[in-house]
Amino acid sequence: MAQQASGKPSPFRRFVELLSSERKVIGYIYLYAVFSGIVNLSLPLGIQSLIGFVSGGQLVTSVSVLIFFIVVGVLVVGGLQVMQLSLVEHIQQRIFATKAFQFATHLTKIKGNQLGAQNLPEMMNRFFDVVSLQKGLAKMLTDFSAAAIQIVFGLILLSFYHSYFIFFGLVLVLLLFLILRLTSPKGMRTSLEESKYKYRLVHWLEEMARNIMVFKSASNEKLSLEKTDYYTSGYIKAREAHFRVLITQYIGFVGFKTVITAGLLLMGSLLLVNQEINLGQFVASEIIIILIINAVEKLLVKLDVVYDVLTSLEKLGGVTDLPMEENKRLGRELPARHQAISVQLKDVAFRYAGAQKYALQGVNLSVMAGEKICLGGSEEAGRSTLLQIMAGIHTDYDGTVVFNGLSLRDYNPEIMHEQIGFYLLPGRLFEGTILENITMGQPEVTLDDVLWALEMVELSQYIQSQPEGLHTVIHSYSPGVPEGVLQRLALARSIARKPKLLLLDNFLSSVKNSLRERIARRLVCSEIAWTVILISNDPIIMRLCHRVALLQDGKVIKELVSERTSPEELNSIV
Repeated sequence: MAQQASGKPSPFRRFVELLSSERKVIGYIYLYAVFSGIVNLSLPLGIQSLIGFVSGGQLVTSVSVLIFFIVVGVLVVGGLQVMQLSLVEHIQQRIFATKAFQFATHLTKIKGNQLGAQNLPEMMNRFFDVVSLQKGLAKMLTDFSAAAIQIVFGLILLSFYHSYFIFFGLVLVLLLFLILRLTSPKGMRTSLEESKYKYRLVHWLEEMARNIMVFKSASNEKLSLEKTDYYTSGYIKAREAHFRVLITQYIGFVGFKTVITAGLLLMGSLLLVNQEINLGQFVASEIIIILIINAVEKLLVKLDVVYDVLTSLEKLGGVTDLPMEENKRLGRELPARHQAISVQLKDVAFRYAGAQKYALQGVNLSVMAGEKICLGGSEEAGRSTLLQIMAGIHTDYDGTVVFNGLSLRDYNPEIMHEQIGFYLLPGRLFEGTILENITMGQPEVTLDDVLWALEMVELSQYIQSQPEGLHTVIHSYSPGVPEGVLQRLALARSIARKPKLLLLDNFLSSVKNSLRERIARRLVCSEIAWTVILISNDPIIMRLCHRVALLQDGKVIKELVSERTSPEELNSIV
């Protein structure tokens, strides 16, 4: 079936699509395989003719010429195989590059509702299936194609010797089909089950590595070893089940090989005794039969390669099948005359996939262009979710989000992201230089912008103290680098391109109060025209903003003008 019950392509369908994308190169590979198969027949035909010459006493010129052509045939086959390998290598490189860019594209365009539903870092391990796909596809395009063509041409050649061989050819094809048809579905299921436990084990080992201090603090290794044993046992059971399928297929082939060999030898002997074929034809037919049997054996013994290829495609498809953002909007851009973005939220509601309760329940809020707003409330109030919606991460919300008089859904998402700077939790840095982490490879962010951003968050001296300066490499978890420094670097990244809307989640929670206040004053000063919406329960930060909106249970329950609100009232909100 081309489609599975879930509506996703079946592994076989994915395989067909992969071949279709490389059909031109694969066509050349098969063309070389056809020529190779034809030339390969020079061996049995040459031996047949050689026996005829020897029987006729022609031992000089004719034999020498015949041997010469047989040797040339072997060389031609070798040359065609080299050309095949070159084309296969080209396909392997294209597969690696294509899958790499597919993964990168899907990660940046993935729908927001998948961020919580999928463990994306763990899913990236699927990329290693590209290696299995490369190796398996290479064997299928060379060994399998050569074997299949050898079987077809061999059967055709046998049919010229006698019509009885046509019947045996049909029986051979039928038996092959029955063996594969009866055993392959179970083989595919067990192969997928084996792969599932493999990745579960890797994920568990990654969890142990990420929380190494927790496991080191445990009094014994009971839990870590129990779960490792569970996943390892599951993998071994699945592999044993898959191996049983392969053994069943091979046992079927042994029986098939025995019957076919015995039948063809018996038929050839009878035809020779009855003088329906001569001695040369008999020897040649037996050589062809041996070649056919060896080709069939090559196909069946290496069926695990087929399962590996189909399983790899299914695992890679688990990432590339993730829903992406639809780009069906008007493609509207913010006019350059707008230095800041006004925001209107009307009855905005949102519920995470699988959640019973709404994270947001009819939020209504208006923010004027250039205004600075603080969102207060508890951790469960829905403030972070609200910022994520305004940042365009979650698109499946109810209600309306309007930027400068136009629905957020009508803007071009890529261009809109260029106008929004956001620091959302967890505000991690990726492995790369400080400069790369701040610019994100955007050419419009100049060195002057980077230096300005670092000055805003008071990191200029810290960067100057590093031996490599801006080219200092920051690692994923940056051991030894204070959390406050990491948060300020992430904030510098958010403001470097001088966005028109700045969204800040849990504003610099790991930075000491006095430094946080100084940075906040710079961000909310009237000299910078951008609109700022930040999350904080710090009364000092609240007073620096124009207004404070208090959220509770996914709703805005109170709005206060900061300059008209006493410090006591702000403290009571906190």
